[in-house]
Amino acid sequence: MTDSVDPTIEEIKLSANPPQEDNELVFGTPWQARAFSIVVTLHRQGLFEWNEFQNRLIEQVQTGAFEDEEDDSEAVYYRQWIAAFEQLLTDKDIFEKAAIEERVLEFARGERDASEFVIGEEGGHGHAH
Repeated sequence: MTDSVDPTIEEIKLSANPPQEDNELVFGTPWQARAFSIVVTLHRQGLFEWNEFQNRLIEQVQTGAFEDEEDDSEAVYYRQWIAAFEQLLTDKDIFEKAAIEERVLEFARGERDASEFVIGEEGGHGHAH
């Protein structure tokens, strides 16, 4: 990790209480690391204040969102993380809730696979629009 990122990550470890082991962040799967990094990156770019995200994450955790759907506590936490982020994006009018829901459905139906975001992938995500 670079020195410029360390303070942000340390702040997040203290304020958001992500799953950790030996003071290191724990990601059970790649999607969890991506979810974490997207929020951190957009915060660092000034899209929102950290407490704006943190308050929404606290709400998700307090309501126990996703706890009855997942056996893995890390998966629950990062699903709550994503839900908090989606709420922040809609609250700040960055995205409309319908647009987020449609994108999720595109992935669920197999119409998108994120290859458009992978460096070196030719032709985007493999289907015509």
